Amino acid sequence: MDISEAVTTDYREFDPETPVSKLLGAFQTHRDPAVVVTDDGGIVGVVTRKALVSSRHDPDEKARSVMREDVPSVDRRDDVREVARRMVESEFPLVPVYDGEVFEGVATDESVAAATEPFLDALDVSDVYTRDLRAVDPETTVGEVIHRLRVDGISRVPVVDDGDAVGMVSYFDLLEFAVRETDRQQGGSVGGFGRGGASSTDAERADQGYGERAGVGHRLLDIPARDVMNEPVATTGPTAGLDDAVGRMREDDYSSLVVEVPAEGVDGVVTLTDVLRSLTWTPDDGTRLQVFGARYLTTTTREEVSDLIDGVARKFDEMHVIEAYVVLHKHKERQRGSPLIRATIRLFTDRGRFSGTGEEYGDAPAIRSARDHLERAVLDEKSRTMGERRGQRSPEDAERLLGWWLEA
Repeated sequence: MDISEAVTTDYREFDPETPVSKLLGAFQTHRDPAVVVTDDGGIVGVVTRKALVSSRHDPDEKARSVMREDVPSVDRRDDVREVARRMVESEFPLVPVYDGEVFEGVATDESVAAATEPFLDALDVSDVYTRDLRAVDPETTVGEVIHRLRVDGISRVPVVDDGDAVGMVSYFDLLEFAVRETDRQQGGSVGGFGRGGASSTDAERADQGYGERAGVGHRLLDIPARDVMNEPVATTGPTAGLDDAVGRMREDDYSSLVVEVPAEGVDGVVTLTDVLRSLTWTPDDGTRLQVFGARYLTTTTREEVSDLIDGVARKFDEMHVIEAYVVLHKHKERQRGSPLIRATIRLFTDRGRFSGTGEEYGDAPAIRSARDHLERAVLDEKSRTMGERRGQRSPEDAERLLGWWLEA
């Protein structure tokens, strides 16, 4: 199946000089995961919703300063599996599609999931959902939620109360706070988005006016998650068909569902990104390796990363690695030209889940540091397993050992 089945012309475009305040307004009005930036009739970049919430931006900052230019363009004849892989690894929920050199439209995570939905009945939710659950409770502050999303490199977090999912907070829910957080020194967006801006009433301007609002901004970040979360939360079970889960997302206009295990509670989240990941699998796959933030692999290849992970797995002979994630996040700090990279390696195995995180300057040192922490976790589990086996001797073995002690 080629990607032409997933092409859509339902997208929004802006020029490079568009202020961030207008982009934020567009994201608030529409549920698009990204917008296209064009110049002289050609696509020059993409701005994602995640990029705007991931860091602070001045409302007058231009689109060209927040857009990503490394957009993976695809041809309408490209295989949908390859396109899905490129979207996942580049962390783009939207890619432009061409017919030769002619721009045809875009493919989004939602349009790809919709086009492939009839073929997803071979998989269950349990085959793809993210079990490495990152959750918050209803009293967690908005500031802490934003920090969690930024540090962990995730786009949403479920709100769990006493084991039950009561809501979901995503980048979409936090856009309003990104606007206010960005504008708090002026008391409103001069572009008209938010109270106190050009489109506000006289009363709102009098109340919000221009001036120092740092205190107000900090109070907004102290609002609990329960006041901003999307509720009621949509849930599914691990045995549900993946096609049914995608159908539920499309019907309710969601990009994720919380996965609840009967009698156990919340166990993870299934997202459109998980659906795209499943499209990249092939029957002859060994360890499924997914690299998030692959653009930060500048001195290390994907094959070298795979070899590092295989080396860790071989330390525990009886462990079978089902899937491996490598998540790379770049900080602003630099040393001798190398950016500070935070690398996390997560293994999903028949012996449980293991992870290791490391921060170093440069992608290769960061990945090796994460590998070292992961290896320690795996070896700790191996030692524990061997210890349990030694403690589970048969009565005959115990009697022979006791006899040897007594004779000695």
